[in-house]
Amino acid sequence: MTIKLDGPMGHLINAIADRFAERILSAMNVARRNGRSTSALRGRKLDMHCRYPGCESRSKGPRFRFLCEQHLRLPKKEQSAALEKWKGRKVA
Repeated sequence: MTIKLDGPMGHLINAIADRFAERILSAMNVARRNGRSTSALRGRKLDMHCRYPGCESRSKGPRFRFLCEQHLRLPKKEQSAALEKWKGRKVA
């Protein structure tokens, strides 16, 4: 909201106030973003249970194929078969 004052002194005060408001707003935007762009995946909750059939343990996350510690020790063939079975169940 800008208050308009008459005369040359009023124009000077309004110009200073407008610049001050612009700087405050730009500083708030920089502080809020902190130089980083926001991710489209932010706030998304991942299903962190183990993908092995019948296992109720918590997985180690996407880096470890969503398998728990116990099932990560299995051979890769068994891991892949279990993951394919899980994918088939989720899609169908």
